[in-house]
Amino acid sequence: MPHNLRIVDYVIRVPGSLHDSTLFSYARIYRHPQAFLGANEWIWADTAYPSLTWCVVPFKKPSGRELVSDLKFFNYRLSSVSVAFCQSAAVLRCF
Repeated sequence: MPHNLRIVDYVIRVPGSLHDSTLFSYARIYRHPQAFLGANEWIWADTAYPSLTWCVVPFKKPSGRELVSDLKFFNYRLSSVSVAFCQSAAVLRCF
């Protein structure tokens, strides 16, 4: 989802068993992000997605270390957005 929580692209008619990252590669926004996002826009995503200049994903814990508190807080806030998206997506699946 973009930083303003607007749904800008979707993929239909693919098997439900596909992994999120594979499904994402089928989306038009993956191939042509400039057609969906302005110069200062990006999308929020979880760790299944690639980290791209326009795709913000959580920070991963370094091997054998903890994340610093700022990065933990960022991940916490990002997970809040993810929960809101999952709830929205669940409603859309009902149609």
